[in-house]
Amino acid sequence: MKKMLLSLAITAALAGCGGGETLEDVKSDTPPVIPAATVKFDPVNGEISVPNDLLMSGTKDGTINIPGELDDNGISVPRADYANPSLALGALDGWSSQVPYKIDLVMPNFVSDDVPNGVSLDAASAAAPGAVRIFEVVMGASLTDAECSQVPAGIACKLLGELTFGVDFFTQASGDAVAIIPLKPFKAGSSYINVLTTNLKDSVGRSIEPSSTYALVKQETPLITESQLALQGAVNSYENVITSGGAITKDEIIFSAAMTIQSVGPVLANIKKLLAASLANPALPKPEVKIPEQPMQTVAEVLTAAGVTDLSPAFNGVQYQKGSVTLPMYLSQPTGKEISDLADTYWQGMCDNAVAVLGYKAAKGEEFPTEPVSINDATCQALSGGQLRDFGLDTTRHLTKYNSLPKRQSPNDVPVQVTKPILTKINDVRGNLGLPAIEMPAGGWPIVIMQHGITSKKEDMLTLTASLAIQGFATVAIDHPVHGERGIDVDEDGIDDFNATKGMGSVLAYMNLESLLVARDNLRQSAADLLGLRFGLNSTKDISLNSSDVSFIGHSLGSIVAPAFVAQANTPLDSQVDGLFKVNTVALASGGGGIASFLLESASFGPFVQGSVLKSADTVESAEFEAYREGPAVANCGESEETQASISCGYIEYMTALTVAGETTKIANIQAVMSQFSFAAQSALDSGDPTNYAGAVQALGTPVYMNVMVGDGEGNKPDQVIPPTTVNNPLAGSLPLANLMGLTTVTQSQAPTGEGMSYLVKFTKGHHGSVLDPRPDTAAGATAQGSAAATSEMQLQIASYLATRGLALSIGNPDIVTD
Repeated sequence: MKKMLLSLAITAALAGCGGGETLEDVKSDTPPVIPAATVKFDPVNGEISVPNDLLMSGTKDGTINIPGELDDNGISVPRADYANPSLALGALDGWSSQVPYKIDLVMPNFVSDDVPNGVSLDAASAAAPGAVRIFEVVMGASLTDAECSQVPAGIACKLLGELTFGVDFFTQASGDAVAIIPLKPFKAGSSYINVLTTNLKDSVGRSIEPSSTYALVKQETPLITESQLALQGAVNSYENVITSGGAITKDEIIFSAAMTIQSVGPVLANIKKLLAASLANPALPKPEVKIPEQPMQTVAEVLTAAGVTDLSPAFNGVQYQKGSVTLPMYLSQPTGKEISDLADTYWQGMCDNAVAVLGYKAAKGEEFPTEPVSINDATCQALSGGQLRDFGLDTTRHLTKYNSLPKRQSPNDVPVQVTKPILTKINDVRGNLGLPAIEMPAGGWPIVIMQHGITSKKEDMLTLTASLAIQGFATVAIDHPVHGERGIDVDEDGIDDFNATKGMGSVLAYMNLESLLVARDNLRQSAADLLGLRFGLNSTKDISLNSSDVSFIGHSLGSIVAPAFVAQANTPLDSQVDGLFKVNTVALASGGGGIASFLLESASFGPFVQGSVLKSADTVESAEFEAYREGPAVANCGESEETQASISCGYIEYMTALTVAGETTKIANIQAVMSQFSFAAQSALDSGDPTNYAGAVQALGTPVYMNVMVGDGEGNKPDQVIPPTTVNNPLAGSLPLANLMGLTTVTQSQAPTGEGMSYLVKFTKGHHGSVLDPRPDTAAGATAQGSAAATSEMQLQIASYLATRGLALSIGNPDIVTD
């Protein structure tokens, strides 16, 4: 089939811009009084709504084909070019599991005395059950179904079932389009067929009709050209499969399109396998947490030196140590100092993808080399059971289900922060609290791995260590990539050129909006680092640490990467190694899923994200925004420099000015840009997004505690960084993530149970950072009294929950929590 050129169509589909076209399929011999409204669908001319698997037709590596991926000579563009948000979709082996999407319609440009307002979509029909139906199917060339593995790729093979309207998804009108909003994530790696039916009506009360192209190819009589036959074969297979169950007839179908959801777990799963294999294979690096002998130092001394005041005496009972662990780095090093220089540092495969290898094998026949042609080829062959090779066929080496072995770029010597109870002093504290004395267990102190938030650092987690030491826990912590002591010093002058901890303006060093694949792989690197740290604890020579009893605490970004880490750590691999990765209990503070959606709606980050997106959009409004930011906005924003504060302030001022001026068209255009970015960004981030790992965490039965700041409905606002819920995506935010992990909301202490339980506690007082910082936050409306109470209560809940390994939960101040 001819490669479909859809750069215009992708913009139209994502922005919801449709219509304004003449209908060429209206029969001239019987012209209707009112021309028909149709579904927009003409693939050869690039008119196609996404997601749609037709864009994977002819793929050479199992990824989506996006216009612009090949140059005039048919050679793949450089890796850095995938920084373009739309082009980033071309690095994926499928579509997003969670982002809302649209199917565009074409409304006739028709006005008459009988139809003075023209023809439009009937919103009630678009929002009613039956207008859109979604079927789960198995597509050809399946990797999991033996029968369907023999069917050609792109052809629907088998019906698995139908999704339920109002439970799995809902729909609504969106201009001249039908919006489909998932209520549950689609299954990673699975395929679905979206169907529009005759229940979808226009404002005159008539059923929307198929496009002339779709009406042509849905016929069963063979067509003529190669492209027609290919499209006809695909569409016929869709309709044949979805009607095979008897729940729908072909006469009801006005449009059908397959979408395969991208894989999210194979790459991290292989990283775990490589870590496990290092036990027996000395050629593979094995992480080891090293803690050298060092002078006694307390956490109280460290925090005091950092300027923290009003410390509890309990911090004098916590020992502070510094260690290290060498972890495999899958992100490559940038060569320059600008954010744009990070564009091609995202993960890549160590091998050629399986699709290219199979094609090469078919072409070579008996000449296909069965013996390795290089050292790396031998490694690829050995680690993949012969499915992957290294012949230099694949220049982009995108990591997908067809190429899931990541290339190790370099070893990274990562500083490790360690704390332990000082027994005599911590027992004095326990005595003052009316608690009995404790002894170090025979196997050593149980360990809590702690992970900090974005723009923070591991040392900020030290404020939790007193509460944990009182319960007899040691802690270990590392910085996220490009944070704290892990900044990137390109020219080795001793000054970090990229470090997200330096301030809010440096957040793009990690959550890279200029290269979404880099942002995705920073998230995956964080999860991989935690796997390596957890595994490396087994090799420590410090006998005061019990590496067989490990829990986890994450705050903000630490909570975001936690589900991917925990899902991989606790997924059974081999009974001989499973205990070396196990995380027995998890506590999460102020996390959330649906990253692209919640970033756009975040009170703290949203204006910066939206301003940055608009600034780079290359539209009339983006140019106007820049001029406004450098002119009128300076009076209130103070400067026009490209800092987070300036961009955020300028965007708020600009949008306020448009609203006051009644510039509804410009506002709609800007919203369309944000919609397009949200679709592309969430698709690119999906394999690092916690939404896609939450179900696995629940299925594994790992006990999880999570707290969320929902506010009191008055002065104390909900979380201003990660919103509890979002307006545009019901799967995004903190509460949807908690729901997907199966957490039960509680407001009172929970008595011990026979097995670990998972709980959600909603706080009415405090702010995003309350778990670590008792100080007030005026932007969040959090008072000094409320913030201090929230910190004390959150730390009590976490410590009590981890101490019982999820069997019980203590809630000491129910006045600041709600159901």
